[in-house]
Amino acid sequence: MRKKHPEHVNLERWLVSYADFITLLFAFFVVMYAISQADIAKFKKVAASIKAAFSAGPSGMIDTGGQSGGATINPMDVKEQTAGRLQNLPAGKTHTAADPDPELLETKELLEESVSLELGVADLSDKLQMQFDSRGLIIRIAAKDFFDEGEALVRPDLRPVLDKIGAVLKKTKRLIRVEGHADSHETNLDRFPSSWELSAARAAWVANYWIQKMDYDPSRLGIAGYGHFRPISQKSDQWSQARNRRIEIIVLNNLYEAP
Repeated sequence: MRKKHPEHVNLERWLVSYADFITLLFAFFVVMYAISQADIAKFKKVAASIKAAFSAGPSGMIDTGGQSGGATINPMDVKEQTAGRLQNLPAGKTHTAADPDPELLETKELLEESVSLELGVADLSDKLQMQFDSRGLIIRIAAKDFFDEGEALVRPDLRPVLDKIGAVLKKTKRLIRVEGHADSHETNLDRFPSSWELSAARAAWVANYWIQKMDYDPSRLGIAGYGHFRPISQKSDQWSQARNRRIEIIVLNNLYEAP
């Protein structure tokens, strides 16, 4: 009988697995590089548009002039949503909102870019906050930085920030409401008998400033003063109460129609 030779062992088979691993690793980094080059802003707009298209249901017409049958509403009034995601709002105040309108998302991005150039990125989050709720886009300005205590006039050195905000919002087609807030200790007994008058005076000052300097249509603006009755913080320390002094500019979901 012929002698059987032992089977030859291929000691280089590991190279096949190694080559497969290197190929997969290369493909992974190519995909990661491609994603990093995508236009994130456009991606957000597309995603928001898709969400809005799929979540939209049948909508009715709202009679704001009172000429048709049924109830009428004030376009400045808050209309609560029955579904959506929860938003971070002052204690005890919970609004639910559907996915933000793509136009309002774009407005928020333009504001962040414009105001950050004026304030600087470091100060932006302290002095200005933006979020969405059922009413629309909420722009929250820290009154403790923009107003002297007990005063209704925006400090001159920070008025350019209002100019930036006003210029961006004027290009939108939405109604705008300015809401003033105070804290429980902030009163000026000579000029403002209570926090109601002080908070309303702050909101009115901002609205008048835009009307006079930026030629806003007064019928597009609304104001409200809530005194110290809608606080962000319930704590009584000085820093927490300072957070309650604020101006909130709401870019409403309602479209503006010139009279």
